[in-house]
Amino acid sequence: MKKSLFVLFFLLCNGLWAKSLKDFKPYQFEVLFTNPECAEYTYAQPVIANNGESLLAKPKNVYCKPADHARSAKRETSPHKRLLDWITDRETKEIFMAYLSFSNSEITDALCTALKKGVTLTLVLDAKPGETNKQAESLKSCGEALVHYRGNQKGLGFAHNKLMVINPNDSKTIKLVFSSANMSTGTSIHHENWNFITTSPQSYFAQAHQCLMKGMVENGASRKEFVAFIDQCRKAISAEEESDIQTYFVPGEGKKAFAAIKAMAEKSSRLNTTAHRFSGMFVVLFEELLKAGKPLRLVTDDDMYWSYKTRSSVGRNTNMEAFKVIPMMERGLEMQFMETNHNSFLLQHNKFMVFELRGQDAVFTGAGNFTTSAFDNNFENYYVITIPEVVDAYTAQFNHFWDELSTPVEKLPVRDIRP
Repeated sequence: MKKSLFVLFFLLCNGLWAKSLKDFKPYQFEVLFTNPECAEYTYAQPVIANNGESLLAKPKNVYCKPADHARSAKRETSPHKRLLDWITDRETKEIFMAYLSFSNSEITDALCTALKKGVTLTLVLDAKPGETNKQAESLKSCGEALVHYRGNQKGLGFAHNKLMVINPNDSKTIKLVFSSANMSTGTSIHHENWNFITTSPQSYFAQAHQCLMKGMVENGASRKEFVAFIDQCRKAISAEEESDIQTYFVPGEGKKAFAAIKAMAEKSSRLNTTAHRFSGMFVVLFEELLKAGKPLRLVTDDDMYWSYKTRSSVGRNTNMEAFKVIPMMERGLEMQFMETNHNSFLLQHNKFMVFELRGQDAVFTGAGNFTTSAFDNNFENYYVITIPEVVDAYTAQFNHFWDELSTPVEKLPVRDIRP
C-alpha cells in the first residue's frame, strides 16, 4: 500500500499524469509584446484625414524608425531583453534556433560570447539552395555552431518557424520561446508577440518540440520526409498531450490547425484577430462567418489599406490580398489599421486570434501568417492555448491595439505621406 502511494505521489509530482502544462514542474509561461516605445513623428505640414480632420503626426508608439530600437530593447519587459537574459544565463549549455530570417546583431554578439564559453548552437534558417546567412555563418568562428538551411525545395515553401529552445536535452528543465517574430528588429520595434515557457522534458509539449527540432535538422530536406517523421515521432511520445496547449507543425498538420480555428470560430461569440498577411482560405472562412452574423474584428498593418488604395503592393502586403480583405468591411468586418513605417519595412507582425467561447476563451498563435501557404507548404509552428492567464494577456493586448494604437479607416490620412 505504501509503495502504491509513493508511486502515485511520484507520478503526480513529476507531471506524468498531468493534463495541463501547469501541472508539470518547473512551470512558467510569460507572454511579452514588443509594444515599442518610439518618438512621435510629425508631418512637415498638416495632413487631412478621410473624415476631414487635420493630422499633425503619426500615432505615437505605432510608427517607429530604426533609431527607436535602443529605447525599446533595453526595457525589462522587452522580448529583446528577455532573449539576451536566456542566452547569457550561466545555466544555458545548449541552444536551438529556427527562424525565417536572422539579422539581429546584438543577439548574434550574445550568441558568439556564449559559444566562446562552451555553449553549443544549432541554427536552422530559411534559404534557397546555395544561399547562406552571413551573420549565422560568422558564429562558426565563435565555437560549436551548426547552421542548416531549409525550405524552398522538394515540395517545401519557406522555412518560417520561429523557435528558440534552451537546453533541449536537459533531464530536468527546458526553456522554449515561440513567437510571431523573426530574430531581427522583431525583438523590439516591429509589433510582435513572444512566448517564453519553462517546462519539464516530461511534458508532451516539450517532447513534441524535440520532434520538431530533430525533424528540421535530420528530416527537413523534403516535405514527404518531414511529414512522415513528425507523425512517427509524435506517436512514440508516451505522455498525454496537454489539454491547455496543443501544437501543430506544418507541413503535415496545417489542415488540423485550420480545422481547430474553424471549429472555435463557429462556436465563439466574437473573434478578435491580428494579422500581417491574410488571404486564401482565411478570407473564405471570414466570409462564411460574416454571412452567419458572427462579430469579427481585425487589426492589421496599414500596408494592407495602402495596397488597396494604390492598387500596388506596399511593404510586405500585396494588392491581390487587399482586394479580398478590405471589401469585407462592407459586409460587416470591423477593421482597424496600425500606421507603421513601411518605408523601413517595420510591421504590425502579430498573428493571433482570440476566441470568445463563453467560459473557456482560447488563443491561436504561432509563426505563420493567416494564408493558405502558411498552413500547407511552409515550415511553421502553431499553438492553441486555453491557459487563462495567457488568454488574458492576449485579450488585453488586442484591446490595447483596438482601443489605443490602431486607426479606423475614417481617421487614416487621405494620402500615404511619410513624416
